[in-house]
Amino acid sequence: MLTSFWGGGLRALALLVLAVFMAAQAQAVPLTTKYYGLDMPADWVVVSGPVKVQEAIQVVMGQKDHKSSALIIVGPANAGEAEQAARGNAKRLGGSAPVLRNGQWEFTFEQKGVKGYGIVREDAQSKLLLMLVVSGDLRMANFVYSMRGPYRALMPQQPQMPQ
Repeated sequence: MLTSFWGGGLRALALLVLAVFMAAQAQAVPLTTKYYGLDMPADWVVVSGPVKVQEAIQVVMGQKDHKSSALIIVGPANAGEAEQAARGNAKRLGGSAPVLRNGQWEFTFEQKGVKGYGIVREDAQSKLLLMLVVSGDLRMANFVYSMRGPYRALMPQQPQMPQ
């Protein structure tokens, strides 16, 4: 179930990122879910979400000039499933082998000339998992590291991989 759930989000990402190209120009507002809050820059829009997918909350965001996109999924998981989720999604995206750094699994990928990275974190105490996948101009998505919320162990840190 975990594999199909997290993999399904990635398959949906490809379709939803295309929707960024058709997204109406909307005024940016703070994004809030039950797991985190995030202030998006004015040149970003929520393409899809927050939506409930099985027991998780999924959000797809895109930069209005179509230079970058981000997918965030947070949902229930058992302790230790972060590594499995990172490895499975890195493989699906044709990415590098995930590396554990600062409490998060990190991997890079490239699809059709577009670079990206993935981060998977878990909060074992609350039994939650966060997956963040960013593609395009990676610097434009740096605002995601300003997430705030009650689950500090889920908040992603700037990856230490080459970008």
